[in-house]
Amino acid sequence: MMNLKSLSLTNILFMCLSVGCIGLLLFSDRGFVNLWQLKKEKIEIQQDINSLRKQIASLEKEAEKLEFDEKYIEKIAREKFRMVKPGEKVFKVE
Repeated sequence: MMNLKSLSLTNILFMCLSVGCIGLLLFSDRGFVNLWQLKKEKIEIQQDINSLRKQIASLEKEAEKLEFDEKYIEKIAREKFRMVKPGEKVFKVE
């Protein structure tokens, strides 16, 4: 009878220890759930970085055009700032 109790107690302790270890593997700071969330966050940040790199490249091209391309500068001046050359007449069409 005593042997059966100690065996049962051993099994209970082993089960508790096993459940605790599995819980730590899944839910601790370095567990699988946290690892999955960090990987997901990393992917989102990488996508943001890629988007920002594209935006930077686009802005660099725009800056280069604004610095060196006189036709582009004229186009922007006319479209955004409604500028005209001396002697030109502007007709407003609605």
